[in-house]
Formats: sequence, structure tokens, C-alpha cells
Amino acid sequence: MTFRRWPFACRDGEVAAFRSHLDDARVLALLLTGPAGVGKSRLAEECLRQAGRAGHRVERAVATEAHSALPLGALGHLLPPDAPLTDPVRLFRTAVEAFAPPGGSGRSRRAVIWVDDLPLLDNASAVLLGHLLRTGAVFLLGTVRTPAPASDVVDSFAPDPGTRRLELSPFGAAESAEVVRRTLGGAVDHVTLRCLAERSRGIPLLLRELVTGALAAGQLVRENGLWRLTGALPESARLSAVMRTRLDRVVGPRRRVLELLSLCGPLPLDAVSAEPCGQEDVEALEEQGLVRVRVDGRRTVCAVDHPLFGEVVRRSIPSARRRDMFREQADRLAAQGPHRREDALRLASWRLAAGLPVGLPTLLAAARIARHVRDYPTVVKLLAGVPRREADLDVWLLRGEAHHHTGDSAAAEECLRNAQALAERDEDLVTVVMERTQNLYWGLGDARRTFEVNRRAAARLDAVGRRVLRINEAAYRLYAGRVPDALRLLADADDIAVPRLRMWAQLQRSLALCYVGRTDESVRLARAVHEELTAAEREQHPGCASSHASGPAIYRVAALTDAGRGEEARAVGREAFEGAVAAQALTPQIWLAAHLGRCELIAGHLTTAQEWFTEALGLARAQGFRRAAAFAGAGLAAVHAQAGRPAAADEALTSLDGIDVERQQATFFMRQLALAWSSAVRGTPRAAVRMLLTAAERARETGMTVHEGWLLADAARLGAAARVRVRLAELAAAGDSGLTAARADLAAGLAGPGHRALRETAEQLGRLGIDMAGAEAAREASARAAGAGDRKAAAYAAVLSRRLLGRCRTERVSAPSPQPVEARPLTRRERNVARLAAQGLTSQEIAVRLVLSVRTVDNHLHRAYQKLGVSSRRELAAADWPDGPGRAAGAGGIR
Repeated sequence: MTFRRWPFACRDGEVAAFRSHLDDARVLALLLTGPAGVGKSRLAEECLRQAGRAGHRVERAVATEAHSALPLGALGHLLPPDAPLTDPVRLFRTAVEAFAPPGGSGRSRRAVIWVDDLPLLDNASAVLLGHLLRTGAVFLLGTVRTPAPASDVVDSFAPDPGTRRLELSPFGAAESAEVVRRTLGGAVDHVTLRCLAERSRGIPLLLRELVTGALAAGQLVRENGLWRLTGALPESARLSAVMRTRLDRVVGPRRRVLELLSLCGPLPLDAVSAEPCGQEDVEALEEQGLVRVRVDGRRTVCAVDHPLFGEVVRRSIPSARRRDMFREQADRLAAQGPHRREDALRLASWRLAAGLPVGLPTLLAAARIARHVRDYPTVVKLLAGVPRREADLDVWLLRGEAHHHTGDSAAAEECLRNAQALAERDEDLVTVVMERTQNLYWGLGDARRTFEVNRRAAARLDAVGRRVLRINEAAYRLYAGRVPDALRLLADADDIAVPRLRMWAQLQRSLALCYVGRTDESVRLARAVHEELTAAEREQHPGCASSHASGPAIYRVAALTDAGRGEEARAVGREAFEGAVAAQALTPQIWLAAHLGRCELIAGHLTTAQEWFTEALGLARAQGFRRAAAFAGAGLAAVHAQAGRPAAADEALTSLDGIDVERQQATFFMRQLALAWSSAVRGTPRAAVRMLLTAAERARETGMTVHEGWLLADAARLGAAARVRVRLAELAAAGDSGLTAARADLAAGLAGPGHRALRETAEQLGRLGIDMAGAEAAREASARAAGAGDRKAAAYAAVLSRRLLGRCRTERVSAPSPQPVEARPLTRRERNVARLAAQGLTSQEIAVRLVLSVRTVDNHLHRAYQKLGVSSRRELAAADWPDGPGRAAGAGGIR
């Protein structure tokens, strides 16, 4: 993919400030200041474009070092050819006349001159420009790089009361994301956006070059409509050249500091000062923006200011000198002794990089620190060289866990099997078995061996150990759809004394309660665990991103979704997802993305659901997490099928190849949804209904009644409402889910003959955020009302359907439906009259304002009532405008 121009975005406030200053005759100049690459010139271009559109004469001047020695070198091209350059008085008068607005009009149409790199402006141009500003002929727009040496030119303009400064800051994460989305023209996965924002530090130039380089290298690709990075973020050739040009100017001791920090940083300031350089060298590098000095606890540390600087410098260091530097730093740290927890990790890493031997105790200490921060690739690297004969239980366990979390499930099974063979104490055996069963079930997808390993280990344990593995068994029975068994095994979850184990058991119980329709209790339990664990993590690791609290959020999102509390589910899920991304915790990222996709699928927000499921699928495939990939793939297939893309649904279902979906019930049911909707789209709705009813019966047998309700509701949407209404009513009565209750009302409304109850159900679904099903119900209500000759009700339902579809970001419903009455657009005059009436104006007042007769106003208002399906000004104020800029002031209705 190529793009001609980087989009201008996220600078609306700055452009508005420019327009305001330009319209203010007291303001003579606006200086755009900021660091290199922040977008000063791009903003100036946009300001100049808008000034030109407003009728101002616009001119450009570029100040350069070459021109700075030439009188009028920057502005000479703007003067008339016969300008008297040897007579300053006549020259200034000629210049004023040349820039005077046509007809001698006032300052509102003064010319705008943009001077790029204002500090390099030659003195003669600066004097002439100052004269033009004071006469009101010209408005100056100048760009000034900061930090920069003192400039006489800038100093000549800055103190003037007519000069304003506008400091440009780098983009924040949200702004960087918006720019990238606009550039690529589509959705981008959250991990990619965060990576780009962090690497660019919000500097637009760096952001552009990173995106360009990734596209050119084929590492930024679009899969299933979602852009994502498939490997390490490369640099563009241009960016590398820019970085090298800047860094090559650093030589001598300062270069040594840069190399040291690029390899081993961040480092304490005293460690850097021990090198052959002085404090002034570090300060000079900091002033140049190459090194950053900050306070970390009780010590001051130095680091390369930008990771891209470090990458360029590291590539320039010969391998022999690189090993020597690692060895020197390792010797220094060993001599002074580790003072901080992370020092053991640094020592081991530096000795390995230097090619030096590292003792097993040091390796284990370093690996445990890396594991604590979820840096599993480093754990694998640290322990990869431990000889098999020296590997103990801790080595095998750490390696197995790390392999599991980096997607190498086969290697993880080998390591964990060896660890289990060495586990003699009960607590060690429990720890290994819980890790091994997790890898067997989620990594290798082998449910049979999961239960077998758990059962055999339990036989070797005392009562306490057996209780722990009973909870472990309950979790996998739950995932496999044996919900009553799981609830029985988890009955005493609240009584477990060990906090971590208790919370784990409570989360499994919350999911089981959700499955059987007891969603209120499920939400309360999941929330309590989530908040307890989050508070504990904040207390133990203040200010640090952690993945430990992300896991409970997955259960909480699931419970909120099935309770019909989609907005809460989104808020909790998005916050937890951002935390997981910050902590580089892939497993929570995958499952949170997948469950957020499920939340949006149930709501009918298919575009957003596709983005989340695609992100989850891409991450799961990259890590080799087969069950997670199957869940996300089934969800993505259901999205494509409901959106009318059966071929894309078939392709997404290939994610399930080789997975025993029969034992992963939630995935199985979503797959059946996808197959059923694909069948309906291909013209065989009866076959689709049969699939859904068969799957619903299976959900009933397993005890997963919330999934049964989902399947039955979709069968109702496809024409089987009369067959499922009784069972849905039973499910609604047996549980407390608002979503299940709304689904039961939907089936009842679709099965009945009238339109009023169905319209009320559509409104109820809209309040819950189940917008696609609500839009379908409203369309059906519209058609029925039209058939009954109730044009007002038909119009109201048509407007309601259109409103709910707007939330889904589509113009078509998923389910087949009869032709409804379309929401007829208001004419311009009807819209004006209706808007004023909704604001409370009388017909007489409207007639005066619009210069119409009262009778004409009433006629327009009557037609607007008919089209909107309302009969009074009060109802009009609460109605959505089907073709206008939103709802009337003070409107109520579904939110």
C-alpha cells in the first residue's frame, strides 16, 4: 500500500487558534514552536490553506542557512521585479503597496506569509517583515524549532505584544491512533497502535516513517479487515538516515555514553559518570534530546531518550566491543553487589551477552524476575542453555510456563512433564499439575489428557491438595460444558482459606452461575474478585502495569454481557484490555478481545465485533493458542454470516480445524450460530432453524441455559418464534438476566399478530443495547402497522428501526424480513418547522421567523408528524430526526 500524503488530523484546536488570531487585528504574528518532527510545517500548510480559502493572499518563504547570508534572501521572490533594492525607504513603501489588500480594505484580508525555520531568516528580510507587520499589510506565520540556540530574528518578534506563540506537543496515544487509522483507511489492532505510539513518542514524523517502513517491509498487513503488525517494527530507510545524521555528530566520550546506554541502559548516573566522561557530557547529551535523566526512587538514572536512537547506535557497535562493554558492566555490578531486585536479571543478561558463564542460581534468580513481569521470552532465553542433567524442578517449571505463554505448547508439555516427575512435595506437584493441565487444555487442545493428568495427580495428594485439584477439575468441566458438575465441585468456593485459590474458584463459580442464567449473582461475584485482586496488585506494585487483574475482567465481561449490561461490559473490558497491552500479557489480551467481540456480536454491532474477533484471532494464531483461536474464529464466522458474507464465514471457520470443538461448548455454540446464519443467507432458513434448535437442545442438556436462550432467540429471528416462545419464557422466569427476558419478549412479539407489543420489545432491546435484534423487531412492527392501516405507528417504528441500525453502523438488518414502511425524509422546510416546534415555538412564532403564514406552518408540521409517527410537539421533541443532524434539543427516548 502507498499513500501520497500523510493526513492532517488531530490539530483542530491549533487551526482554530490560528483563525482566531488572524481575525484579530491586534495580533501581528503567530509563532508555531515545538521539537523537530512534531508537525509545525504541516500545521502551517493547513493554516495557509484555510487562510487562502477565506480570501487572504498567502505566500511562502523558506529561511535556510545558505540564504541567511544574503540580504532579502528569503523574501526577495515576493517583491515586485522593479523593487528599488538600493533605497530602503522606497523599498519598504513598495513592499507595503505590493501587499496591500485590493481596494485598500482593512486588516481582515491582510496577506499571510509563512516563514519556515524563522530563526534562519536573514536580517534584511527580518527588518522588512517587521515593517510589513506594523503597517498591517501582512500577518506572519513562523515556525520555530525548540529547543534551539538563541536567535536575534526570533527575539526581534517575540517581545512584541502583537506576537503570539503556539507550542505544539506530540500526539497522545488516542491522537496517534486516529492518525494511523486515517492513513491506513481502516481499523488497526490495539497492540499495533500502542506499539506505534510508544515507538514514535507521538512525533508525527517518526510515526509516519514507522508506518511507511512497516508497510514497505510487509510487516504491517491487513487481515480480515484489520491492520496489524506481524513482526518487529522496522525502520524506513529515510528514518534510519535521519537518525544516523543526528547521531553521527556525537563523538568522543559522549559517543561512548550513548553506546553504553543503548546497550545496557537505563543505568545509574554514577555508573555512567564512572566512564571517561564528565557530568557536563551527560548534560550536553540531555540538552540535545539524546539522553534522558530521571529520578527513580533514591537514585538518578540515565537512558537513551528514544528507543529508535538506541537501535541505530546498537547496530553501529562492532560485536567485539559490544561483548567488552557487556563484560565491563557485568563486572561492575558484580563488584558492587546487586541492590535492586532487577539487578540479578541485568547481571545474568549481561554475562550471557558477553559470552561468559552464568551460574544456575544467578540464572534462576534472573528468570524469576523476568517471569514476575511476564517477560516470558527472556525466561526462555535465560534457561535455554541449562544442561539437562543440571535442570531441577524450578528450571523445568519456569521453562514450561514460559513456553506455554510464548505459544510453544509441545515444548511446554515436555518441560512440565519433566517437572512433574521431579515434584516430591505436595505443593510442588499441585503447582506443576495446574500449569500442565492449562497447557494441555488451552495449548494442545487435549481435554482427555487434561482430566487424566489431574486425576492421577490427585490420587497422590492429601486432602488439601485434592481440594485444589478438585477446583482445577471443576474449571475444565465447566469449559467442556458440564455445568452442574462444576457447580457441585465449586459449592464451597467462598470458604477456601488461601486468597489466590479462593479467587480462582470464585471466578469459575461466577462463570458457571452465568451459564445457568443467574447473572446478577455472577456479576457480583466476578466484580468482587476483580476489585479485590486489582486493589492487591496496586498495593504491591504501585504505578506498574500488571496482567494479574486482567484475568478476572474476562469473567466479569462475560457475566455483564449475558446480563444485558453491554455498556458496562465494554467499559470493564476495554480498561482491562489496555492494562493487558501495557503489561504485554498476551493471554488476557486474546480472551478480552474475544469476549468484547462476543459482546458486540450480541448487540449486533458487527463492524466492531469483527475488529475485536480479528484481533483476538490474529494474536491467538501468532501464539499458537488453538482453543482461543477456535473461539475467536467461530465468533468471526458468526459476524460474517450475520453480515451476509457466507464465504468469509466459511474461511473463518477454518480456525477450528484440528480442535475438538465438541468439548469446548462455548465455541461449539458460536460455530453453530455461524453455520445457521450462513445457511439462512444462502436461502435455506429452515435448515438454519433446525441447526439452531438442535444446538439449543444440546445447550439445555449441558446446563448452559444462557447459550440456549441465545440460540433460541436467533431461531426466532429466522422465523421460528412460535416454536421457541414457550421455552424462552421458561428460561426468563428461571433466571434473572434482562437479556434473556428481552429475548423471550421478542419471541412472543414475533409469534403474535399485533405490532404494538413488538414495537415495545424493540424499544426494550434498544435500551439494553441489543440494537440489531431491536431494529429487526421495529421493521417487522412497521410492516404490520402498515398492513393494519396504522400509518402513524408504521412511521414511528420505521424511524425506530433506522435509529437502531444507525448504532450498528449499517443500513441493513441481519434477519430476513418483509418489506417495511421506509422512514420518509423530511423536506428542508418541514425540517426547519419541526425543529422550531420541538424547541417550543408556537405556530405564530414560527411563521414570523420563517416569513410564512400560520396555515402553511401547520401544514408543514402536520406532514412532519405523519413522517415521524408522532402527534404532538412533546412527541416531536422526543423523536429522532431520520435525516437531520441528530435529535431535537431536549429529546429523550432510547439512549
